[in-house]
Amino acid sequence: MPRTASTTAEGVAAWRAAGAMERDPNVRNPDYLVIHLLGPKWRLISKVRPLVRLMVRIYNRIIPGGYYFHTARTKHIDACLREALEEGIEQLVIMGAGYGTRAYRFERLLAGARVFELDLPGVIGEKRRRVVAMLGREPAHVEYVPIDFTADSLESLLPAHGYNPSLRTFFIWEGVCMYLMPGVVDDILRFVASNSASGSSIVFDYLLQDVIDGTTSDKDAIKAARYVAKLGEPYVFGIGAGEIGSFLEKRGLTLLSEIGPQELEDRYLRKSDGRLLGHVYQYTRIVRAGVL
Repeated sequence: MPRTASTTAEGVAAWRAAGAMERDPNVRNPDYLVIHLLGPKWRLISKVRPLVRLMVRIYNRIIPGGYYFHTARTKHIDACLREALEEGIEQLVIMGAGYGTRAYRFERLLAGARVFELDLPGVIGEKRRRVVAMLGREPAHVEYVPIDFTADSLESLLPAHGYNPSLRTFFIWEGVCMYLMPGVVDDILRFVASNSASGSSIVFDYLLQDVIDGTTSDKDAIKAARYVAKLGEPYVFGIGAGEIGSFLEKRGLTLLSEIGPQELEDRYLRKSDGRLLGHVYQYTRIVRAGVL
C-alpha cells in the first residue's frame, strides 16, 4: 500500500491513541479523543494492549524513543496551550494539524476563540469527515484550511479563511519543520512575527542541525534519519545546539522557553512510583517563541 500524507498522519495519531491507554495516569497521553478519528485497523491495534506493546517494541527499534517522545510532546504542547489561553489568546492556528484533537479537547477553554486547522488537502478532507462522524456535527469554531507548505503561502490562504492578523494568536507547529526546506521555515516564522498581535506566540519542535548534516554521533538519530529518508520524507531542516535564541531573533521572535530530553522525561514520563516510562530521543527540542 503506498504511503500517503493521510496514512502518515494516522500512524502518528495511532501512537497518541496507544499512549492514551497507559494505565498510569502520570504517563498517559492526554489525547483521549484521537482514537475516535482512527480507521478500523489502527483503532483495533490501539485498543488491544498486547498489540500495543508489540507495536511499541517494533516502533522503538525503528525510531528509538519515538513512542515516548510523542506522549511527552503532546503533554508539553498541551501545557503551552493552557498558558496561552490564560494569557488571553483570541485565535489558535494549528499548522500540520493531522488527526490531532486539541481544537475539540480544549473547546470549552477556547471560549469563542477561532481555531484554524491547516494540513495537506487529503488530510483535511478526511479529517473533516471523521470529525463529523465523531461529534455528529462540524464544529462551528474550527476553520479547516487545506495547504501545501512547500507551495502555498500563509499570507494568501489564512486571511481568505477569516484569519485576523490584529488578534493575539497562538500557533502550534508540531512535527513539521524538520521536513521543510530552510527557506519555507523562514517564511512561516516571519509570517507569525509579522501577522499576529503583540503577545502572540508559537510552539514547535525541531531537530539539531548535526542530524541534518550527518555529523551526529547519536546512533539513534542516524537510524531515524535513514528510516525517514527511505520512506521518501527525509529530514532537511535543523537548528544548531545553543543557537535557538539568535535564530529566532533574526526572524522577529524571542525565545520564551525551550525544553530538551531530560526535562521532558522528568516532567512528563515519571510513573506514580517514580520510575521512568521510557527514554525520548535525544536530538529534538521543543521551543515556545513570542512575537517581539
